[in-house]
Amino acid sequence: MPCYRSRTVTAASIPETDTSAPSLTSRLFSRRTALSFVAAATILAVAIWRADIPWGETWNRIRHADLRLYALALTVYYAEYIVRGARWKVLLRNAGEKRRLAPLTEILLVSFFVNCVVPAKMGDIYRAVLARQREAIPGSKAFGTVVAERLIDLLVLMSLLIIAAALTFHKNVPHFLVPYLVAGVVLCAIGVSVLVVMRMGRGQRLLRLLPDRVVERYESFRHGAVHAMGRWHEVLPLSVAIWALEATRLGLIVFALGAGSLLGPAQFLLVALIAALLTTVPFTPGGVGLVELGMVGVLINITSIPRSAAVSIALLDRSVSYLSLVIVGFIVFTAGHVRVESSRTTRRAEA
Repeated sequence: MPCYRSRTVTAASIPETDTSAPSLTSRLFSRRTALSFVAAATILAVAIWRADIPWGETWNRIRHADLRLYALALTVYYAEYIVRGARWKVLLRNAGEKRRLAPLTEILLVSFFVNCVVPAKMGDIYRAVLARQREAIPGSKAFGTVVAERLIDLLVLMSLLIIAAALTFHKNVPHFLVPYLVAGVVLCAIGVSVLVVMRMGRGQRLLRLLPDRVVERYESFRHGAVHAMGRWHEVLPLSVAIWALEATRLGLIVFALGAGSLLGPAQFLLVALIAALLTTVPFTPGGVGLVELGMVGVLINITSIPRSAAVSIALLDRSVSYLSLVIVGFIVFTAGHVRVESSRTTRRAEA
């Protein structure tokens, strides 16, 4: 059971007693991060070299975008984090941890920022560490709820993707879309299988071979992942709302560029969901390179939209979902770090 063991090791790797969060500086300037950005740059460079992109027309479209709709797209995007925070609050409550919405939303936003600058989805582990550090939630349990959240996102995303594809193409699903659907279904099957194995408590013989400390952390992780899967009457509407906001943001970007007549609601949803699916690939930070190419490819293949319009939509949308998150996330991360350090200094002075 390779996936089962992988989850065990990952959960056990989150320290429960270390009071400091892992250094982002060491991650940012690591060889892995540098290679990830080089890979992303290479992907984009090759795509630009081989694609016949009318850059003059593309930049002209972006330059004349409706700033009011762009600002509304930004607002919708960050409203999505409040909904995500509310859902994480429910998942934690399911696992026996009641916390306030505001600090959870801040931690979640910081974790998404980390995912944008560090490869391999390290922001998810960082979220668990911050939950332990700032909210006194056991790190392994917090990470279990994050894994459950990711699985819920994937299940809802794939369900909506299939619906959007059916509404857009009816029975004639194009070949280019098949790999996305197959990959998503396979990931869903693996995730559900691992969760079922954990829920059934299998692998006890293997656990008896491990140190007590590792077993304790795994059980905490298992409790978080398994028990987070509850209160579906709250979790499901919030999850659907998250992806609806994703599609709304993309729709606003399309209308801001004056291309609203070329795409319908189902196509907005389809493109937004495929872009979100590509961000799950851990090769580059935040899916840089892969997401942009995927969006352009889907836009060109599902509509009669000009190539310049497709590229302008992808770039302007990523300026919201990636570039703005790097800026805003860094500000929130820095402010939170300063606040925590100031609080520690005050406590030491009082002691």
